[in-house]
Amino acid sequence: MPKLISQKAMNTVVSHLDGVRDAVHDEAKGIEHAADANLNAVRGTTKWQKIYGPGHLTSVSSSRGEVDSFANLHAPNPMAIEFGHSPSGVFGPGGRYGHIKTKAPEGLYILHKAAGFGLE
Repeated sequence: MPKLISQKAMNTVVSHLDGVRDAVHDEAKGIEHAADANLNAVRGTTKWQKIYGPGHLTSVSSSRGEVDSFANLHAPNPMAIEFGHSPSGVFGPGGRYGHIKTKAPEGLYILHKAAGFGLE
């Protein structure tokens, strides 16, 4: 009877097969290109004022690790762009304009949508 190996061990075997790293990186590059299109679609529109200024302040890239590859969102606060956030700073509690009711900015889900997670 053949001996079965664990899922973790199988993942290690598969991730080191010829061509797998390149295929994973190609997928990350595809997500990068789709995320760049998503970002450019919302940049500077009146609906999404938080994406503004020179392109180098908010951008996407892909990077490669030993086995995995990643699509990355670069910005002064990428988590706020991706997931949204409550008003803070001068508009937050105790801030200069904290007395003004502001709506929490919604997340744009730039990477999530590019990866096909279907948050529409």
